[in-house]
Amino acid sequence: MPGASHDHGLTGFDHVDIYVRNRAKAAEFFARQLGLEILAEGPDHTFLLAGDQVLGLRDCPKGSRNDGVDHIAFRVDEWTGLRNRLKRCRVTITGEKEREESRSIYLKGPERLRIELVYRPDPSIRPRTHRVAA
Repeated sequence: MPGASHDHGLTGFDHVDIYVRNRAKAAEFFARQLGLEILAEGPDHTFLLAGDQVLGLRDCPKGSRNDGVDHIAFRVDEWTGLRNRLKRCRVTITGEKEREESRSIYLKGPERLRIELVYRPDPSIRPRTHRVAA
């Protein structure tokens, strides 16, 4: 594969958020048919536990035909220096967010894909409410 490899401390997926047109129906499918546990629900999202990872269901924006992937989030094992390492690699950073239980950096990925890198000091804590940067 061309180019140098960079180690940003990715340890796996943290969560994947998808847009759905009927969130209640989608949540019921994942919970009843596949056995995922519903972790949290909000006015525009539902989080389900898949093994030790989270699947986020998001309401499709009104008037949008955009269903499918909203963003993917990778877990990182440390935060110190991450922003500088990303800048050195010329990755476009589109936002940052600090929450009580986590910190995130948002990146511009290929094919207009939004990518989030999440650091959780306590990896056992799962998202309760979560908004991606615009």
